[in-house]
Formats: sequence, structure tokens, C-alpha cells
Amino acid sequence: MSTFEDERAGAPTPVDPCGSGDMRCSEAVERLWEYVDAELGTLDRDRVAAHLAECTPCLEEEQVEVVMKELVRRCCQEEAPVTLRVRIHEQISVLRLRAAAEPDA
Repeated sequence: MSTFEDERAGAPTPVDPCGSGDMRCSEAVERLWEYVDAELGTLDRDRVAAHLAECTPCLEEEQVEVVMKELVRRCCQEEAPVTLRVRIHEQISVLRLRAAAEPDA
């Protein structure tokens, strides 16, 4: 289980385990889908790659995303409509904003 999965499961973990570099873990994890899908510009791609090179928990999370993407690619041969993808990304953003706004218990 990755650090971020532990965090979602309620295990106490630091918000930014590596605490180094110019990108926080929360930003790196937020950008992983774009990174894995090669949708980032050069500067952002390089920042995420540099963070992943220094942060094992984020690298583990990236590897989970890569495996998930590969499983979906192998299992689902039909293409989802663009509007569905947009709605899913919007919902994920809403959930992340809600989680960030909740006070730590």
C-alpha cells in the first residue's frame, strides 16, 4: 500500500513526506494523471519527474497510476466519450477540494 493509500485509509502520514524540491507532494500527486498521460508541458513534466526521482511515496503512487492505466487499456477496448472524461476529472477535483477543506481530525 502506498503512503497516499495509507493516508486515505486513515493512517497518520505527513502531507509532504519528502519535504524537498520545488514541488510539494500534494501538487505532484494532483498532476500524476497528466504526467502519466504525457499531457504536461515540458516545464511541468520536468518538475514532476524531478519530484518523483526524490520522493519514494509519490513514485509509488505514480507506479499505481501506470498499472491502473495499463489495466484499463487492456480491459477496455472501446473509447469513453470526452464528456465522460471531463465529468470524471471534475468530480475528482471536487472530491480533492472537499478533502483538503476538511479539518484534520
